[in-house]
Amino acid sequence: MRSSALKKTAFGLSLLASTLLSAAYAAPVTVEINRDAYGVPHVFSDNNYGLFYGYGYAVAEDRLFQLDMARRSFVGTTAEVLGAGDNNAYLNYDINVRRNFNPESIHTQLAALSADDAAIFQGYADGYNAYLAKVLKNPALLPKEYVDFDFRPTPISAFDVAMIWVGSMANRFSDVNLEMGSLSLLNDLEAKHGKEQAQRIFNELLWVNDPHSPTTVPNTTAETPVSMQQPAPPLKPTTRNKAT
Repeated sequence: MRSSALKKTAFGLSLLASTLLSAAYAAPVTVEINRDAYGVPHVFSDNNYGLFYGYGYAVAEDRLFQLDMARRSFVGTTAEVLGAGDNNAYLNYDINVRRNFNPESIHTQLAALSADDAAIFQGYADGYNAYLAKVLKNPALLPKEYVDFDFRPTPISAFDVAMIWVGSMANRFSDVNLEMGSLSLLNDLEAKHGKEQAQRIFNELLWVNDPHSPTTVPNTTAETPVSMQQPAPPLKPTTRNKAT
């Protein structure tokens, strides 16, 4: 199983940290990435910037192409590397994506963040870009998909990191999309079958409650919630930040 460790104490990273963050982070930043027996990265650092630098580096190491294409799908640049596609499929996709967000608004929100919060986005981008620079210097590390689709990855920014979150957690994987899809289905059924019959079909397709479905939430009448979490043994001293 692959094992890797990254320690950054060089002047370059220290200078970058002191430039991007407040004076509180002017001291050299140390980042450690330790992979366990399963290859899972455990990231340690003394501040937010270093922590998310290591996080971005580790994700890029494992999922460079996936994160690259996720970013492109959320900011509307898939056609830039894949071409317009059959019947302009990629181009039309990008056009529709760009209609759904305001870049100026995202930039304004990023600019209004505290130094600690801004360090999360910038650190992640810088860590990703650090591994990307390593890949570009050693083409053997380039994921096969880039060869198949004949393009090269490019650096990301704090804006791109924010858009990956907006596009995935706040959009693609949120209940908003599910509800809109359900409403569209119900409207189509009503148009074809009438309101009463449509509701019966809809309830068969997307039931509100399935009493036979397995669940991980215990059926209890206890006044206090039942915790399903078990404490994990610490891998490093608890005085340091950690992201897994």
